Amino acid sequence: MKKRPTKKSFYEYMSIRFNRKYRDSETYDMLLEIIQEARDETAFMDLAELTLMNKTDRLIYRNRLACEGEELTPMQVDEYLATIEFALEFVS
Repeated sequence: MKKRPTKKSFYEYMSIRFNRKYRDSETYDMLLEIIQEARDETAFMDLAELTLMNKTDRLIYRNRLACEGEELTPMQVDEYLATIEFALEFVS
């Protein structure tokens, strides 16, 4: 397993990924939670599967979250999935 990611490395990744200066400490905290969760093999596979969704699947996922009471914009879904992708790099 790689070392724990720094805020700086995470913010740099997200800034490059979304072409804007990114600074969100709540998302960094979520990143650390995802890393902990992904240590379980089943959770790892479920998270990895989320990152493979195409545009239509992302819309379906967003609608499912809304039905469960969690409203996210398309950008928030993209940021969440990018956070998962980054997190999975730190799980072995």
